[in-house]
Amino acid sequence: MLKTTLLAALLFVAVTARGAFTLTSPAVSEGGTLAETTVLNALDCRGPNRSPALQWSDAPPNTQSFVVLLDDYEARMGDGFIHWAAYNIPASANGLAENAGASDVSLPPGSRHAYSDFLQRNYGGPCPPAGPPHKYRFTVYALDIPTIDDAGTPMTWRKLRVVIHGHVLAQASLTTLYGRKES
Repeated sequence: MLKTTLLAALLFVAVTARGAFTLTSPAVSEGGTLAETTVLNALDCRGPNRSPALQWSDAPPNTQSFVVLLDDYEARMGDGFIHWAAYNIPASANGLAENAGASDVSLPPGSRHAYSDFLQRNYGGPCPPAGPPHKYRFTVYALDIPTIDDAGTPMTWRKLRVVIHGHVLAQASLTTLYGRKES
């Protein structure tokens, strides 16, 4: 009994000492406003459409790959809108550089973009209708699988979330804001 209690206490200390899986950005803080450099260059928005740099830390030790997602989760009456999804990000990565969402070659080797709700395989920045700011959530998922086989099938976030179900070891999010004033 004493051995079991001691072992449980040591495991608890080892897990809590490691720290929580976190996602940050040098470009924006939690609850902060996204820079104009991140705004979409389409529809009625004319921004540079550059994804912000992202950094994560304290991923679970058995992480084999990552998925990154940007969604406006309150859009379309709560159904959400996917602005960016990247997968097969190697476990050795601890973030993505600014503008990594431009194309697959801008991501770490082996990584891929899934189709967003813009029907594009790249980052699509914010472009909400005029009114109150929308909430844009960046999420990184640590997975227990090294790669996702997408041979012959176009990968969307909706398909990707089914594939990763049961393989998510941890996730961390950073929620930001962006809004446009009435003209």
